[in-house]
Amino acid sequence: MARAALLAALLLALLTAPSRAEEDTARTRLKLDYTETPFCDDVDELPAFAPSEAYAALFEVIAPHRKLCKVPVPEGYTTRPAWPACLFSLPKSNIPKAEVWEAEGIKADQSWLNVQATTVELPRDGGSMSARKFLDMLPAEVNMSSVRTVLDEGAGVCGLGAEIMMEFAHRPTVLSYAPHDTHTNQVQLCMERGVPAIIFSMARYQFPVPPSSFDMVTCKWCWHWIGAASVGTWFLEVDRVLKGGGYFVMFASVWHSYNFRDQVDTWSSQLGWQRVKGTPKDMAVWRKPEVAALGSGNFLPCPPWEQEQPSFRRFHVPCRHTAPARAELIDNQVDNVALDSRYASELFKLMPTSQAFTNVLDANALLGTFGLAVRAQLPNAWCLNVQHVKSQEYHHVSPNGTDGRLKGNYASMSNFVKSVGKDGLPGVFAEGQVGLYHDWCYMFPAYPRSFDIIHVRHVEVAHVNCIAAAVLEMDRLLRPGGYIVLAGRGLQQKVNPDAMAPLAWVKVPGSEALAGIAQVYRKTGGTFS
Repeated sequence: MARAALLAALLLALLTAPSRAEEDTARTRLKLDYTETPFCDDVDELPAFAPSEAYAALFEVIAPHRKLCKVPVPEGYTTRPAWPACLFSLPKSNIPKAEVWEAEGIKADQSWLNVQATTVELPRDGGSMSARKFLDMLPAEVNMSSVRTVLDEGAGVCGLGAEIMMEFAHRPTVLSYAPHDTHTNQVQLCMERGVPAIIFSMARYQFPVPPSSFDMVTCKWCWHWIGAASVGTWFLEVDRVLKGGGYFVMFASVWHSYNFRDQVDTWSSQLGWQRVKGTPKDMAVWRKPEVAALGSGNFLPCPPWEQEQPSFRRFHVPCRHTAPARAELIDNQVDNVALDSRYASELFKLMPTSQAFTNVLDANALLGTFGLAVRAQLPNAWCLNVQHVKSQEYHHVSPNGTDGRLKGNYASMSNFVKSVGKDGLPGVFAEGQVGLYHDWCYMFPAYPRSFDIIHVRHVEVAHVNCIAAAVLEMDRLLRPGGYIVLAGRGLQQKVNPDAMAPLAWVKVPGSEALAGIAQVYRKTGGTFS
């Protein structure tokens, strides 16, 4: 009883007092019912544009909306090897689709992967430029001990991210991305390895992070999908997300191969980036100046609303961000660091397998205090901190149509976002963590079964009709054998616990002490009973 009382006090200290309206909502929970919800046709269910939407073609990010369906557990889905073995060997049954390595696949004749009868091996020295060799080529001026956050573009199966996160004692966090293109499900392998990654294409969209977020941006094999027409917007976006004094590193033979060296030299010069000397022939490294010089490249400054949060959909008029994002002060934030540390410790006691976990999602992170507790208490885990936002929608007219009618998902894509509450994401990156802006009315840019723990606190979706979809989306992202915690305002108050049975969520023994404060479930299915 003493432990339960302590945990209740900790949680209540973290939660603000509910309003009268919130209390009414808590008393009349929504009657979510997933009994009749069908299973998705695909075990790797992704949001996708309809085939008729031809203009949403290759290299697009995924579509924002999803079908209301439950993702089935693949046959034979099982526990991954412990870190760091999971970086180099994965159960084949956990990756049910073989597009990335099948005979006609684009990586079939490359050495990134070695497919065995029951496992997928990812050699540490695989590929034409191994991650170890890439890091060994960095000039002495690049001080990796000061690098805490890295964005790896066009990451493939995340060999570079895996190497960086394993190699350096201070555990820098590498957020990787790759488009869902002819390489298909390579991002899925990243997350199975335990390396944070999302489906994205920064050549066409603003990356959903604040300005000045990363200490280093790498482009080892990304140049070939950027395209000549997108070079300018891509460079401006790299400049936006890179901190002053940060490094941009490129595998130089890529631009030699595609004859883009003149464009690279022109844009880096216009942005005022300083070329680092002493690099070998096949690598180029630039350092962004501490203070961006607007006058050097005839760039327009971005408007105030773009300086703080990106549109993170299609680009607008190219502009340059000149000021880093400001970390907003949140009441009692220092106290919350200690409280979340104790809170997380109690939660992890309810999860016997938590010490083996690597992938954690905080669905509404504020300043990332729960993520700090994850890094401190789970030896090999990282936390992807989500700043919950509300999208402001606008509508497109099909460029192929002549009748002026709106078409499909593309017609309702959102363009501007507004934080739900204070924006804590700049503070998350300032602490050496990584995160994203995301609206839970939309699909998350990742494959199913991406996270071991999903922590949901104070998540209040923008529209009531999004609640059922948001719960299904979190279920899609949660691995069998993983845990989901619903706490605070929002979903925890609105979700009827009885609705969880059709999703194969089982209440965790011992969590009864948290009744009225948090709900803790374990997802079952496959080999996880």
